[in-house]
Amino acid sequence: MFRHFFRFLGRLYEVFWMLLLTALLSVAAVVTWHFYQQEQFQNQLKRQGRPVTVRIEHTDRKPRAIWDALGNAVYIDFTYQQRPYEARCISDTVWLSEGEPITLLYHPQLDQFGQLQQVQAPAQTRVASRLIKWTVATKFDQETKALGLFLLIASTLFFVGSGVLVYLTGLTFIRVIARSVLLVGLGAGGVFFTYDTIAYYRYAVQLKRNGQRMEVVVHDTDRHTHGRKTSWHTYDATFRFNNQDRVVAIDEADYNRLNTRGSRLAVRYEAALDDFIAVDYPPRLSQVVMPLFFWLLFVLLIRPAPVRQSAPQPDKQL
Repeated sequence: MFRHFFRFLGRLYEVFWMLLLTALLSVAAVVTWHFYQQEQFQNQLKRQGRPVTVRIEHTDRKPRAIWDALGNAVYIDFTYQQRPYEARCISDTVWLSEGEPITLLYHPQLDQFGQLQQVQAPAQTRVASRLIKWTVATKFDQETKALGLFLLIASTLFFVGSGVLVYLTGLTFIRVIARSVLLVGLGAGGVFFTYDTIAYYRYAVQLKRNGQRMEVVVHDTDRHTHGRKTSWHTYDATFRFNNQDRVVAIDEADYNRLNTRGSRLAVRYEAALDDFIAVDYPPRLSQVVMPLFFWLLFVLLIRPAPVRQSAPQPDKQL
């Protein structure tokens, strides 16, 4: 009796945590979808919006959604062309109050107003080569990044939610649907990381081929260990160029050689890319790990499951 009771408590504990994880992922999916829509709307305003100055008639600072708590959101009411409008603004630098004028962007096709977010990139005093932490995603705009994050969270929510349904109902067809979605996700991941790897090697070749050779004075080197129980290390060197600290990836031999301040390093500089590569630096072979991992999982999952043959029944003696 006690065994069944504790088994019931264990199942109840598992269901609680699975439902809690599902709820948290659901909230995260809603928030990331909102940020994607906001970035999409901001891009539309940048392309097709026109500035319009209006006078604030009323302000409301009460949070209306989850994302309002993430910033100083204020909803303002105003009149434009004898029609009432409402717009959501962020008042991080100025305090918006009634009676004050404000310049918004008006989108005629959508008939909506928005606050153009002026994001100024901070002046960088230390610029690292793209080869150090390579990914083509750094060139994506904020809208694409927000969409990618939403798809990642939504996919995770789908698999967790389908696992909860299978656990509670025992319906096996849900596993078939989840397997098909997983195949699509693995294939998309394999394509993306394959493209990312090809772009990495092409970028390194372009730096090697078109870069102007020069020697720089290294004033700092660093070694990075990847993982606690691993011998995989990467190395970089820092030097001064055009009043900026530039960081370039180097190999282990250069790291051991550049052990004194003021050592010189041969590099190539590509002005069109504004990036450096060490002359003796070979592109990392570890870049192919991710596409191989995704394609291996894809092949293993797409293979049909082996059919279990039942053991032969002994002939009955008459």
